Parts: sequence; C-alpha cells; structure tokens
Amino acid sequence: MIIKRIAIGNKTESFIENRINNGVNVIFSDDNNKGKTIVIQGMMYALGNEPAFPMGFLPNNYYFYVELELNNKALEFLRHKSTIFIKYNENLYEFNSATELKYFIDKNISPLPRIVKDGHEKIADLSLIYETFFVGQDKRNTSNIINSGYYNKKDFENLLASMSGNLISDISLEQKNKKNKVLEIKSEIFNTKKLLQLTKDNNNLSKWVNKYEDQVDIKEIQNAIKGFNKEISENKRKRKNEINRKYKLENLLSELISLNKEINVGKIICKKCGCDQILYTNNDVTFDISNIMVRNKIIQSIQYQINQKEELIDEYTQIINKAQDNLKQTLTEIPEEFQTILLYKDEILSEKEYDTRLSLLNKELEEMQNSVKTNEEQNKQSKEEYKNLKNNIIEKMNYYYKYIDKQGKHIFSDLFTTKNLIYSGSDEQEYYFSRTLAINDCLKHDFPIIIDYYRGGEISTNRENLMIECFKNLNKQVIITSTLKKEEYSADKYSDIENINVIDYSPNKDSQILTPFQNNCFKKIIDNFNIVI
Repeated sequence: MIIKRIAIGNKTESFIENRINNGVNVIFSDDNNKGKTIVIQGMMYALGNEPAFPMGFLPNNYYFYVELELNNKALEFLRHKSTIFIKYNENLYEFNSATELKYFIDKNISPLPRIVKDGHEKIADLSLIYETFFVGQDKRNTSNIINSGYYNKKDFENLLASMSGNLISDISLEQKNKKNKVLEIKSEIFNTKKLLQLTKDNNNLSKWVNKYEDQVDIKEIQNAIKGFNKEISENKRKRKNEINRKYKLENLLSELISLNKEINVGKIICKKCGCDQILYTNNDVTFDISNIMVRNKIIQSIQYQINQKEELIDEYTQIINKAQDNLKQTLTEIPEEFQTILLYKDEILSEKEYDTRLSLLNKELEEMQNSVKTNEEQNKQSKEEYKNLKNNIIEKMNYYYKYIDKQGKHIFSDLFTTKNLIYSGSDEQEYYFSRTLAINDCLKHDFPIIIDYYRGGEISTNRENLMIECFKNLNKQVIITSTLKKEEYSADKYSDIENINVIDYSPNKDSQILTPFQNNCFKKIIDNFNIVI
C-alpha cells in the first residue's frame, strides 16, 4: 500500500498534500499547530480509522480524501462523517460505516486478517489492523492499544498471530461451559428422581415412556424444537429487514431513473428554484444527477447494494429452509403421543430413562472432550508458533532500541508495558519506533510506516538521524512528522540527509492549514465522486 495524495476540505476551505513519494517522507514545521496531525489523522480517518483529531478541529464539517495504490491498483477513498466512498476499478461504492467498508475490502480488494473475539471468528476491524503500522500523536498508552475499548492488547497479539498465518482462539471457556452444562444436567437428573413414584401411579404414561425411551430423549427433542423455532424466527426477521432495505433501494433506483421529485431513501431537490441542476441527497452527501453519466454511476452503485441485499436474502432463506427441514425431520421422528409426554414430562421420567440419558450425556461429554482436545492441540501449535514470532518481535524491538540509544537502560520483555510502568517522553517515542519497525520486519507486511510526531520527547539529533537511517533501510514508504526547534529550522536541519523527501509546513498559518487557495482543485476531487458540496 502506497499513499499518493491526501486532501481535506469543504466548499469554503481545503488543503491538498500531493508531495508525498514512495520513500521516506518527513513532514516538518518550525512550530506546532501547522496542520501536520490534521493531515495524518485525516488520511487515516478517510481509510476507516477511529477519529483522533486535535482539540478544536471539527471533522464533521469536512470531507477527507486519500488516493493510494494497493496491489498495483489505484484506489480513492472519500469520507464525510460516517459515509465512506471508494472508487475502485472505475466503479463507485458507498458504505455507511467502517464495518461495511472492511467487509468490502476483504471480499473485493484484499483479504483481511481474522481473529477470535468473544468466542467467534471475525474479520479484525480496520482500526486494530492500522495499529500495526500507524502511531498517532494522541491517546498513546504503552500498556494497551491506542484505540482501546472493544479491542485490547490481547486482540492485538491475536491479530499479529493471524497476520503470520496462525489463528489463536480461547477454547478453555468453551470447554468449561460444556462441562458445566453436563454437571447441571446430572444435578437435574438426581433431583427429579424424586418424581419417579408419580410414574408408577399412571400406567398409560409409563407405557408410552417405556415404549419410546430408546427413541426419544424428551428434554433433548424439546430443546431442539425450541432451537429450530428460534433460529427460523430470528432469520425471518433479518430477512424481512433486508427485503425492506432492498425494496427501498429498488424504489430509489426507479425514482432516479425517472427523475421523480420524491423518493423513499433520499430526496431529489432543486439546487435553486427554476434551475435544471438536480441534486440527490442521501445521509451525509449530495450528488449531482443532472448529467446522465453521473446518474448512471449512482445507479450502478445502488444496483451493487441491491445485489448485496439479494445475496443476504438468499443466505437467510437457505438458513431458514435448512432449519425448517431439520424441524420437519425431528417432528417426523416423534410419535403422536409426544405432545402428551411433553405435557406430563415431569411425571413420566423413569429411573431407566435417567440412566439412559446419563449414559448419553457421558458419551456426549466424551465427544466434546475429544473435540476440545483436538482444538487444544491445534491451538497449542498456533500459540507456540506465535510465541516464537513474539520473541522475534521483542528481540527486534531491543535491537532497534539499542541501535538508536546505546545508553538506554530499558530491556523490552513484552509488546506492551504494565499498567504501573507506562513510558513517556523520549522513552515512549523510542518504544513505539522500535515496536513498529520490529513488527514490520517480522511480519513483512505491505503497509507503509506512519508515525506522527516521531521525535517527540526531546529525542536527540544523533538518535533521530539513526532513526531516519532505519526508516530508509526499510525500502518502503514511510511518512513521519516532526516539529523543529527554531535553531534547528534555521540551520535547515534535514538538508544534509540524503534520500529523504522533506515537506515544510512552516508557511502554514497557525491552526489554519485549510484555506480557499486550493478549493478549485479540491472541488475537482469531489466532483470525481459525483458529489455536490
């Protein structure tokens, strides 16, 4: 992945950064508040990252654009509030969240790593993936990930394992739950044996139970029926929601084609009364649909969403049909008297049935344990391979740390510090520098290295020069920012360093990187997405 161009703006003010090259880029200024962090955070925000802008900057007022190259293909990202657009293979796609964006990227552009979270395998969120190569200026915490909340440092380590080809899952909880379930059923069996005497008092019920005790596990079948009905109900509800969304999209598609004035999903308005320029507004953005080519692009994007909904509807229908078939099959195996048996189930359980159920449960437990054992062995191998990876990363971290700070007293023993030992100042900078480059070396990922304020905390000139040499040796794109002291800026600090691309933000006014001067160019970028601002 190579960043080509970054742009931020609206209809009154904007900024475009197109001076970035494929090597080491140092964006610097002689003071703070020159816009370096806004550009870096704006770039990551456009790519679906969590927002972390400086105080006072209002991201909802602006559009954020990034042009990049991935797998030798050009991509353009545009974000406004929660709406994200991608131009890819000459097609335009719209997403209402970073979650929708990640599924599209995984399916259509490049597979994303999976992790196991809360017992389920899922695609890692973009914000977690970005932490492997991006270090922002704010919200840093060396004892946890920067964008902590739903994710934590354990998830980050599982992500590193996944990116190296090893999926790690926490199966101990699953095994414990299965064993507890069996213990609960055993306890239930013991307690309900007190009802055995009731069975002797009802010969007909006893006859039915004895007849079908080898065929029907009442409790098991009852739970199965409940499970099938619940699965059918939930998926019918989900399918209905997708059908409604598809219906609205189809109505929108029809309305756009006929240019009707009112539609369900969005609204067509006149930009000015009597003007033949027609606009379509949808959530956060406005499209110009006066031109047939522009309208066709929008129609193409909506048709893609309709196709997605059709796929989801088909998937839910298949799930529903399968559950219905399972329910029918279960019902065909149940004798007619089963309803009566269910009605009096607390009275008709026999001691023999309890023994049979216990035997079945022990068998089920054995199968569970064998399954868990197999998973544990596979997981053990994955964990062992990740342990080796982690040790290599930590070894590399210490190498980079000692390389740039030979007098440094720290010895890294983990990817994160403890809560009561959090690095700050130059120690923090050296930690993130060492960890980011170590992860890059060990995973050999295709992302650029991006570090905002990489020399903060009074990093010495000698150490900074060594850091830049390390960046150059990566032979990949690096984007870093730096604030120079007055004497450093006057001495033209970076002029003697070869093979780096220096971009000076000092001419920018304090806290006013966005100006009207590039509005025409910015408008062309927005027009390319068929959006009116």
